[in-house]
Amino acid sequence: MKQPDYGRYAKYYDYFEMAGYEESDELNIFLNELFDLNKVKTILGFACGTGAQSVGLAKRGYRVTASDLNQAMLDIAAKKAARYKPCRIDFVCCNMVEADLGLFDAAVCIFNAIGHLTRKDCSKFFVNAYKHLKKKGLFVFDIFNFEALAAGSFDDYSQMSRELFIEGQLINHARNCRLDLKKKKISIESRTRCQDGFHHPEEFVDRWDMQIYSAEELKSMLEKAGFREIQLFGPTGIPFEPEKSDIILAICQK
Repeated sequence: MKQPDYGRYAKYYDYFEMAGYEESDELNIFLNELFDLNKVKTILGFACGTGAQSVGLAKRGYRVTASDLNQAMLDIAAKKAARYKPCRIDFVCCNMVEADLGLFDAAVCIFNAIGHLTRKDCSKFFVNAYKHLKKKGLFVFDIFNFEALAAGSFDDYSQMSRELFIEGQLINHARNCRLDLKKKKISIESRTRCQDGFHHPEEFVDRWDMQIYSAEELKSMLEKAGFREIQLFGPTGIPFEPEKSDIILAICQK
C-alpha cells in the first residue's frame, strides 16, 4: 500500500495535521488516567510521528520509548522533548511491524497510524504489539471507523484546505479524499504549496491509501493476536457508537 512522504512534509505536519492540539491534550489526559489506574511506568509509542502522545506522556513522568519509520518526524519529536527536563524518552527509527524493542507496561499507536498498513501487515503488527507487552500490559490505538464513515460522517473528511504563514512563507495545504466502500480504503491526494514572495512557488503532491476497519473486524484481529480483553471507545474515551463514532479508540489487555 502506497505510503505518504512524511519526510518532506514533516516540518509542516503539526501545523496542519495537529491543528486541534486540545484534542490531543484531551486524549493524553485520558491515557494518563488509564495508565495511572493500571500502574503503568513504561510506555512504547509505535508510529509516534512528531510526538503528540510520546512527548506528552513523558512530560507526565512515564518512561517512554518512541518509535517511528520516519527519521524527520522523530527529529521534530526529539526537539519537543528537549524543551522539558526531566523528560525520560528514547527515540528509535524502525518499522512497527518488525520492531523488537523489549517489554513495556503499555504501548500506544495513535492518529490512525495502523491505517497505513495493509490488512496482512496490520494483523502482524497486532501480534508484534502483543509481544512487546508485559503480563496484563495495555495496548491502545485508534483508527477511522468504517461503519460511521459509510453512514455519512466521511463528508467531514472528504476535503480540507488550510493556509498559514510559517517561518516567513505562506503555506497552503489542501487534501482531497475518496472513500472506497468495497475495499474499505480512503484514497488521499495531498498538495502543499510554499511561497515566500521572492522565489517561484514550490508545490509538492503526495498520494496514498489508508485502510479502515469496522469494530467487529478489529476485535477479530485482536483476539487472533492473543489479546484477552478488548474495549472500544469513541474519540478521547467517550462511549462508542458503531454508526456515529468516526474514530475507534481500542484499549486491549494482554
